Amino acid sequence: MCTNDLDGLSEIDPPNALLQMPPVDLNTNDDTLAQLPLQPPTPRRSQFPYTIVTASSANHLCSLENFLYSLHDLRSQIPEDEFPRVVVYNIGMNRTQLPVLDQLKDHGLMDELELFDYFQYPRFWDVAINAGEYAWKTGIVNEARLKYGGTLVWLDAGNKVTANFLRNIPTTIQQSGGFWSPRSQYTMGRWTHKGMFDYYGIQPQDYARNINCNGAAIGFDASNQTIVDNIIVPWFECGMNKNCIAPAGSSRLNHRQDQAALTLLVYRSGHHCALPPGRFFGLQIHRDVACRSELLDRQVRDALHRPSSIDFPKWYRSDTLELYNHPEWRYPEREVPNHIQTWNHPPAQ
Repeated sequence: MCTNDLDGLSEIDPPNALLQMPPVDLNTNDDTLAQLPLQPPTPRRSQFPYTIVTASSANHLCSLENFLYSLHDLRSQIPEDEFPRVVVYNIGMNRTQLPVLDQLKDHGLMDELELFDYFQYPRFWDVAINAGEYAWKTGIVNEARLKYGGTLVWLDAGNKVTANFLRNIPTTIQQSGGFWSPRSQYTMGRWTHKGMFDYYGIQPQDYARNINCNGAAIGFDASNQTIVDNIIVPWFECGMNKNCIAPAGSSRLNHRQDQAALTLLVYRSGHHCALPPGRFFGLQIHRDVACRSELLDRQVRDALHRPSSIDFPKWYRSDTLELYNHPEWRYPEREVPNHIQTWNHPPAQ
């Protein structure tokens, strides 16, 4: 998910619209178009050198889909045993979008699909309200640490990587002492609210000139206990407390929530973020704006699995709020958990 813009440009539909969509004809009469056939599903593996983790809510399905295709395109350039595990967290899709996620998994574009359970975390984490203060990212990384371990690479779904990035980023993380992130714009003094410094008992002037890390691309060695104890777990603990990650008076005008907390913990533990994304093997961030055109190009080349995000109308803020008020819509109709059914329809007194 591109975590800097809740109202991104993904093309997806409001509730139940998928059932109303007409069949899509993928045939083309233009023989001059390059024909790149769809690749067969990748056989499931049990061993991976490291794990890429990303996430998406309803308004960023287009970005996620395009990101997964761009990763999948690189498989031919990397030996199978060197290709990472790809884990996708669903942090708020509508029921009608779930078939898109399912077919992407069935076709091998991701290895694991995780449904993020907001009911295990503070209510303010829900992505539908103030983007969940981006606190859910701290929980996802901690969950991935516990479930997968080893080297973890968080990548926003708006990013684009190269084969060289996939080959070399684990070594880069190790050579950086178990933590890696490119620099982001400006310094901590610009994008860290005073309330976060107060929470940690730190004088703002001591950190104000430090360059921000980049919340869109982060690498951790989760087998390094020092990294776990000094960065991953404290980041998660900050995310659990709104007074830490989103103190009173903070907003996107003066604060960068998950990124601000991460940056503070990184510098406090002796690490830093100095180089721009492109210096790391051509990494590009915030490529969301191109997702629809790139997926349409795949359609023309008969290289797009269906259903796809491009089949649906644009997702609006009002759709997000409606989904927030109907959490049961985040599940298949016959698979709504009991605790959500009870929450949505409490028993009569």
